[in-house]
Amino acid sequence: MSVRSRLLGAAMVAAFWATPTAMPAAWATEGAASYYFAGGFGTFLTAVPPEPGFTIASQTLMFGGQAQRAVLRGRATFGLTAFALYEYVAGSYTFSQPMLGGRLQLGAAIPVIGTASTNVSLDTRLFGSFGTGASDTGFGDMLLNPFAFYWSFGEFHVKLAQWVVAPTGHYNVNSLINVGRNYWAFDTQLGLTWFHKATGTEVTVLPGIMINTTNAATDYKSGNEFHLDFMVNQFLAPTFAIGLQGYWYKQIDGDSGSGAVLGPFMGESFGLGPAILWTPEALGGRAAIVLKWLHDISNTNRLNGDWGQVAISYRF
Repeated sequence: MSVRSRLLGAAMVAAFWATPTAMPAAWATEGAASYYFAGGFGTFLTAVPPEPGFTIASQTLMFGGQAQRAVLRGRATFGLTAFALYEYVAGSYTFSQPMLGGRLQLGAAIPVIGTASTNVSLDTRLFGSFGTGASDTGFGDMLLNPFAFYWSFGEFHVKLAQWVVAPTGHYNVNSLINVGRNYWAFDTQLGLTWFHKATGTEVTVLPGIMINTTNAATDYKSGNEFHLDFMVNQFLAPTFAIGLQGYWYKQIDGDSGSGAVLGPFMGESFGLGPAILWTPEALGGRAAIVLKWLHDISNTNRLNGDWGQVAISYRF
C-alpha cells in the first residue's frame, strides 16, 4: 500500500478533530480561555481529501497553565493557575460522490467527560497571601461540523470548513470554574497543504476566524479571534511520521459587555512543539494514533502553559 493511500484514511483524526476547550474565566476572552484549542485543528495531511466512508475517533485534550490576571464571575482576579482535561468521542462521514468539484465531509464531536480545576491567589505586602480553589466535572460543549470541503490540485490541497460550538456543557454562573463556557461560537477555516508523495514531506497552514456570541449569564462578549495552525511534517515510513507544529492566536476585537470589567483585554499567543503519527501495520492503514504537545513561547493576556493531545481514530 502506498504512503498516500495508507495515510489518507489513517490520518483522519488529525485532519478532522479539532476540539474546543473550556477553562476558567481568566484570560483575554472571558476567563482568559477560548473554544480554540491551540494547535488542535490539524496535525497531519490536514487539507488532503480523506477516503470516503465513516470514521470514529477518540480525542483527549489536556491543558495546564497560569495567568497574572483575568475575569472570573465578573470580577478581576489575580494569580490564577488552571488545568483541564476533556475526552471527546467523534464521528465523521466522507461522501464518495463529488460535490462542488471536491469531496464533502461532515460530523460531530461529543464531550463525554470534562474536568477542570483552578486556583487563585493574591499576594499583598501588608496582609500576606490569600488563595482559593475550585473544580468542575461534567458534560462539555459539543462541536458540530456541518461541512468540510476538500479539493486537490496535484501536490496542493485545499480545505474549507465550518465549525459550530454549541453550549451544551455544564455551567453554573456562581462557580469559579466550569467545563462549559455558556455561549455559541462559529469558526470558519481555510486550510492549505503541500504534500510531496515521493519524499513524504508535508507543509500545511490552517487559518481560521472564530466569531463568539455573548454569555448571557455574565453579559460577557468574548472578542472574536484569529488563529493559525501550521505544520511541517515528514513521513519516515508508510506507517510513521513526525512533525514540528505550532500555532499563532490573536484576538481581533476586544471583549465587551457589562461583565468585561478589565475592558477590551485583547490577547495574543504563540506556541511550538512536536507531533507523532503512527498507523499500525496490522490494521491496514485504517487506524491512526496521534500524539502532540505544544508549549506557549510568547503570551499576552492569556493563560500561559502547555497543550497536549492524544487522538485515536478508525476508518470503516
